[in-house]
Amino acid sequence: MVIRGTILQPWNWHTPKLDREGKCLYQRLQRDANRIWEQGFTAVWLPPASEGSGGEQDVGYGIKNWYSLDCTKYGPKQELQSAALTLRDRGISVYHDQVFNHLMGGDYEKDIACMHVKCDNRSEPLNSDSTWFKADVPTDFPWLQLNHEHFDAYHPNDHDCWILRGKKFDTDTSQDSLMGCDLDFQCGDLIIKLDHFGQWFKYEIHSDGYRFDAVKHISTHGILNFLTSMRRSARRNLFAVGEFKGDLGGLKWYIEQTQGQISLFDFPLQWKLVEASQKKELPHRFDMGSIFDNTLTRSNPVLSVPFVHSHDDQPPVHGKEQRGGYVGDWFISQAYALILLRDEGYPMVADVDMLRHGAMIQRYMLARRHCTFGSRYDRFDHPATIGWAFTGDQGYDNSMAVVLSNGDYGQKWLPTYRPHVRYRDLTQSLQHTIVTNEYGWAEFQCPSQNTSVWVEETKFDNLAPFF
Repeated sequence: MVIRGTILQPWNWHTPKLDREGKCLYQRLQRDANRIWEQGFTAVWLPPASEGSGGEQDVGYGIKNWYSLDCTKYGPKQELQSAALTLRDRGISVYHDQVFNHLMGGDYEKDIACMHVKCDNRSEPLNSDSTWFKADVPTDFPWLQLNHEHFDAYHPNDHDCWILRGKKFDTDTSQDSLMGCDLDFQCGDLIIKLDHFGQWFKYEIHSDGYRFDAVKHISTHGILNFLTSMRRSARRNLFAVGEFKGDLGGLKWYIEQTQGQISLFDFPLQWKLVEASQKKELPHRFDMGSIFDNTLTRSNPVLSVPFVHSHDDQPPVHGKEQRGGYVGDWFISQAYALILLRDEGYPMVADVDMLRHGAMIQRYMLARRHCTFGSRYDRFDHPATIGWAFTGDQGYDNSMAVVLSNGDYGQKWLPTYRPHVRYRDLTQSLQHTIVTNEYGWAEFQCPSQNTSVWVEETKFDNLAPFF
């Protein structure tokens, strides 16, 4: 049986510690595992599980202690163990967020030799007269047996960078180091410690894969060595996806450096979705025909994880402000059609969008599971209206046509190769029926600045009870 894989990120930056029933995230996942599977999700991406420097209110990216899994916003270690096992038993893969590029909240080591360096070139002093100075730096993590020898830089704030004496960076000096205490992946002892932690975590918590944070700031061989070790000990191909914020050229470089062993989030596509939602009016309206140009989903769909939002880029939710760039509500149906209703990439759906547009996404998930098989015919030949059709396949004998527009009422002449078959709009944006001609072609339509998903009328009737 072929399954269209889809990842759910069941949390966001503002996820409350407890819901109205007093349940933490891990408890909610254990309770909702069956519903998540029924919605069509095949994997969940969990937040960082280790203790953060902000205590139980830390979102999870200011990691303080890898081995402490109790003092987190999302629940204690025992609840994480239960949630991971329940998800596994329901057939849902569990991907854990690993933050290896920095640590925060350590104890201070005294008289460490440092130098101010430029943030866009860590190998160059900040000023021509910059000199080495001694400072107290929070690089002592006794519970991890880490000290300044395991780090190459320290960031006292969001702007400054202090390089530690005798250290050099692991990757491009314009990218390396991010915040807090930056790990030195050229330190052999550190590599051993990371591997030890990975083995311990995998033993304690069920894992099917990893999401690696901010990989452009980490040595590629460091991540690849860790992943290879975890896969070897697990004796299976654990999934891995990295967060590399860059253009297509940068993503291709990273894939080459990691020998195609790590998927990447398709940031070039996500930036285009944001741009398209911002350029709504003529004469600057976004050219929809170019939406997949220079994206990882088109260039390397096997290693692409397309997405609309994540915790870093999300609209307002839970009464809190937005973060980063986000897709406007008017374009959400088009954005999710582009990542869910196609057979390219391994898409990720954000919790924040399930909260705001859950009914629409669930209809798309039904179409994804049942109607995205067979040959695909694309029509990306218009600046405002684009579309594609699937013919169906053996075992998935359901054809479908998708039309979306960022302009006026649109239509696309598309083939499903199903002669004289009646189609209805799964979104119910349009209520009429469309019938294909004797060759299986028809002019499928969509409302202005909206999306229509045309499925066979018999399939529509079968899916309607699940709306």
